[in-house]
Amino acid sequence: MNHGMAIHYDPRLVEEAVFHLQRDSFVRKEVYEERKRIYEVPDPDQRERQFVELNRTWFTRLGLGDGVESALCEQPLIAAQVGSCFIVCAAQAKEEGAELFVAQDAPQEHRRRTLRLLLSPTLLLNSASLKSFLRHELFHIADMLDAAFAYEPTLPKAEGGPTYDTLITSRYRALWDATINGRMLRRGWCDASVREQQFSDFSHAFPMLQDGLEELFSRFFDSEQPKHADLACFAFDPRKASGQLRCAAGPGTHCPLCKFPTHAYEPQPYDLGAEALAALKEDFPNWTASLGLCIQCADLYRGRQMSVDALRLLPGLSLSST
Repeated sequence: MNHGMAIHYDPRLVEEAVFHLQRDSFVRKEVYEERKRIYEVPDPDQRERQFVELNRTWFTRLGLGDGVESALCEQPLIAAQVGSCFIVCAAQAKEEGAELFVAQDAPQEHRRRTLRLLLSPTLLLNSASLKSFLRHELFHIADMLDAAFAYEPTLPKAEGGPTYDTLITSRYRALWDATINGRMLRRGWCDASVREQQFSDFSHAFPMLQDGLEELFSRFFDSEQPKHADLACFAFDPRKASGQLRCAAGPGTHCPLCKFPTHAYEPQPYDLGAEALAALKEDFPNWTASLGLCIQCADLYRGRQMSVDALRLLPGLSLSST
């Protein structure tokens, strides 16, 4: 391990990990005896310090930090560029993960970088699951540190607003995970079944891609040197990035009128009726039928014309326009 990176363990995580291992009769007996002696210390502050030291000693003795430090060693970029790593206790599994913090008070090359790993005590005790989890999470961090990957913390904003931003983020995550799991597979860090699972995730993330799905997936899964810009471009406009942009409208893209993402486009945008098309062009002068529109917008314009036609039938009502 690069001794330039300081590793700090959350005392709560250390205590809970040691506590869970007390199921072993040997550990339970020795820890119990030591804890009993500490309870006899009259000064509360000194007593607390001794409890912390007891847990830390047994944590080291039982090798509970070995899996974390081994995973960190597998990513040289992290060891070389991160100054401190804090391993803290996650209250529940959904909180587990890795986070990179970069101080903004210095030039890029001199900024202090801090890594935080959130782990539950039970994950820390399961060496196989811990290794798999950390390898995946730390690959994300290594990519963020890699100048060739050129990571940017924000993605381009979409015209469809926050809803579409969330969709783009989900697509980006699916692509990034594909590149990571592909590299892990080639290193022998995961089972071959990961490719099938990742392809399924890719298919669900990009339902608008009809042709050459396996080839497009391989572009990311088999890439040894992915780049943030390529992932972001594909996530933002997958049909254009894949060369399948024959028509602006397609499942998973956003409607050019309401800007909401949709998988249900009007099948016959040219046949909305002359009056509905005229009203639509009046509201959206740059729109053409080749751009398409979602079924909801199409129904809105069809329905608006039906309402006008119904009003014409009311006795004594004169409509000068329409």
